[in-house]
Amino acid sequence: MRRSRWAWGLVATALSVAGCSPEASAPESGEESQLTASLAAAWSVGVYYPVGTQVTYGGRLYECRQAHTSQADWTPVAVAALWLDLGASGGGTDAGTGNPDAGSGSDAGTGGDVIAPTANLTASATRFTAAGTLNLNATATDNVGVTKVEILENGAVVATSGQYSRSFSSWNQNGSYVYAVRAYDAAGNVGTKTVTVAVELPGQPPGGGKRIIGYFTAWGIYGRNYHVSNVPAAKLTHINYAFSNVSADGKCILGDSYADIDKGGGYPGEWDPGQLRGNFRAFKELKRTNPQLKLLISVGGWSWSTHFSRVAATTATRSAFVKSCVDLYIRGQFPGVDPVHGTGVFDGIDIDWEYPVGGGLPGNSNSPADKQNYTLLMQEFRSQLNAVTAQTGKAYLLTIASGASPDLLANKQETKKLSDVLDWINVMSYDYHGAFESTVNFHSSLNRVTGDPGAADGFYSDGTVAKMLELGVPASKIVLGVPFYGRGWGSVPNVNNGLFQSGVPTKGTWDDGSSGLTGVFDYKDIKVNYERAGSGYTKFFHPESKQAYVYSPSSRVWIAYDDAQSMGAKSDYILSKGLGGAMFWELSGDDGTLVDALYQKLH
Repeated sequence: MRRSRWAWGLVATALSVAGCSPEASAPESGEESQLTASLAAAWSVGVYYPVGTQVTYGGRLYECRQAHTSQADWTPVAVAALWLDLGASGGGTDAGTGNPDAGSGSDAGTGGDVIAPTANLTASATRFTAAGTLNLNATATDNVGVTKVEILENGAVVATSGQYSRSFSSWNQNGSYVYAVRAYDAAGNVGTKTVTVAVELPGQPPGGGKRIIGYFTAWGIYGRNYHVSNVPAAKLTHINYAFSNVSADGKCILGDSYADIDKGGGYPGEWDPGQLRGNFRAFKELKRTNPQLKLLISVGGWSWSTHFSRVAATTATRSAFVKSCVDLYIRGQFPGVDPVHGTGVFDGIDIDWEYPVGGGLPGNSNSPADKQNYTLLMQEFRSQLNAVTAQTGKAYLLTIASGASPDLLANKQETKKLSDVLDWINVMSYDYHGAFESTVNFHSSLNRVTGDPGAADGFYSDGTVAKMLELGVPASKIVLGVPFYGRGWGSVPNVNNGLFQSGVPTKGTWDDGSSGLTGVFDYKDIKVNYERAGSGYTKFFHPESKQAYVYSPSSRVWIAYDDAQSMGAKSDYILSKGLGGAMFWELSGDDGTLVDALYQKLH
């Protein structure tokens, strides 16, 4: 399942990276336990390496990409995000090394040209409050000579010359645009310069104009008996389809081929050779009658994030992984399906990596370099999606589902840089607490709650949003996650109506022998069986958390959840903060009540 478990699963890291750009500062001169490496010394453990430092390791020369203090398993070979391979340290050839990140200059590491070009980028305006045209002019100089100049928009190359122009004419183009120039010389040295442009044009769509994004689970068609035909499409703007799996060799693969592309749906000709069936065909048909609805494939999730760290690790693995996802879901190259029938299902890609650097399921690959590699991965997605756009004329969406921990947002991923590349970030502002802990608490509190033992960690929705805004994420790119399920505990003493008391895991709606006791309850289950008169449960609504909860002194079961009142309060919060909308997990947990509450406020 996808539900975020960073509250108990995150693994701490000792990474002491000072920054991810050449501007990262060195430590204070008096800082203890750090040695400064000399130029081209042999790499060793416990040394502080500033950006640009060159070391030798295994007969090769490496240059520090980001400032850090070395650790035993962060060798130049193991962590490419920290070290750039410049070639053989003795001046030999790089031929046949197989290193996709090796420097391309013929004199790299031999005492030749090590001076990067000086790049400059000017914009005709850095803020648009009315329709207009942006003109960019890039220049570059070098001690030997500039061989190539590129201009990038939010991480994707948009020009290979010194000029680039584009027009802004509509409110739906609003947001931050980060433009960069990259200038190369023959030795492979790169100089960069960036300019940020803010677009703030007047106008908005009818009503609240916010995104209403729901996750549809492929497995919902089985025991839950929830099908595409049950989706309230008219009240949604986007659906994220959960999930695509990631193979051990680093490729996007179908999560459930029967549910995805094979199950019959009664459509004419669906059993002809090369035709598309399954949920994908059903969604393609659903979009015909709901043209406002966009469908994204969500890749990974709680169960299938095993290989993300490995696929994000190098230029070659990133490129191959992204190509596989784009070919499969955007170009419609499904197994046994003619692409003419496979195209047009998905309008974008949503990455659900749980979680970069550490956390998630035991056995997930992870690395301190995930923090920077995640950004590089999403830049590669944006670049390849833009390439398809150049062929089809259709724009494709790129989003992620992000953990909500303020620590993760600040230290485990480059949240601001990610937001520059993405259309928006779906933040999983739920599962702050659950039966994986021994203290009863709200799992998706909107505000800080008086007496909450976890409040100091920022484990509530407003704490998450505040951290994202502090990091520089535009409010319009923050989509607040709301749960269509509750989390509960058993054996809860009848003190303070159970809140903040001790508790143990209890049986949830879909728990069985394989899932164990999760304490997760569908909203519609809570509404029918726990809110009803005579159930033995009393319903409460907490004025600070804006969550409902039910408790029975006889069964000693306590469950917190979002109801219609909660959705109203969180919608008001979204509107007051200027956020991009609401995302929820997941459609089959609702009887229509919660979607309608969001729709009434946000559409």
